[in-house]
Amino acid sequence: MLKLSATAGAVTGLALPSAAHAAQVKNLVVVGQNGNLNIVTPGGAMLMYYQQSWQTGSGGFLGPFHNGNGFDAFGWIASCGVGYSYDNLYVCVNGSGVWGYYWKAGPQAWANGGAPVRIAGSSGGGWGDLGNLISGGYVAESNVPGGSTFYTIDFYGRLYWHKFQGVPGEGGDWAANSGRQIGRGWESFRYVTASPSGAMYGVDSSGNIRWYRYEYPTSGNGDTWRPGSGAIIGSGWYGGTYGYQTVQSAGVDWDSGVGANGGLYMVDKNGSLRWNEHLDWYGGAPNWRYPTGGGRIIGTGWM
Repeated sequence: MLKLSATAGAVTGLALPSAAHAAQVKNLVVVGQNGNLNIVTPGGAMLMYYQQSWQTGSGGFLGPFHNGNGFDAFGWIASCGVGYSYDNLYVCVNGSGVWGYYWKAGPQAWANGGAPVRIAGSSGGGWGDLGNLISGGYVAESNVPGGSTFYTIDFYGRLYWHKFQGVPGEGGDWAANSGRQIGRGWESFRYVTASPSGAMYGVDSSGNIRWYRYEYPTSGNGDTWRPGSGAIIGSGWYGGTYGYQTVQSAGVDWDSGVGANGGLYMVDKNGSLRWNEHLDWYGGAPNWRYPTGGGRIIGTGWM
């Protein structure tokens, strides 16, 4: 179990690239790996939480830990695990480029003295005309180096795969095939999220949640999808009773033998944080831990 001191989260020397601040009126919820969740406030503060017993969506939270200010300078932020640890790689995008930060859970400090590392330009390579940035979790196979995966969707609905091997500021770069287009037609979804298994979930304007599974989440070697991808596996995920403001995959530590890749966090219209689990993330059957569209409330005041 991760243990943090009461004074954890103090920030020294955090730097941010110069850019106009985004107009933000609500908290931005950013889900990482192994129970790591973050809130970026409208004022730009990053507040980090860790949920205990995250595999089952139960247990309390450690935090919040204040890990810096100025994150409202970015239009998109995604958090991804690094290895099978509580560390997190943050990819942050604005008009000046794609920036990486690496948070070390052990010493509770930013790597590289808190300075961001420019890891890509804001045009081309799957980063141009950006409409969505999605964490795909840390992935590894015996014959493929591990890395932190991300997906981007442009304004035209084209879906791209990316994997960062290593960490910004301490050695690291994009893996081969990063920036590869692996799909199209993703522009109409209200929410899209992904897990390390390659399972992806899209919520359409009718509130249906659709299941997909990308066949090459570790390598990006092709654009093949599991048969049955696109199947509706639930309803009530947009508007209606719950009015979700975000839907994000929970992330899983495969090294511990846990295979709960279908865990999802949602924030409803009242700002309550909910958790549910898609039990057949591998095959796409509409089997859920709790009634689809609902889920158990595990926190309040998240937006």
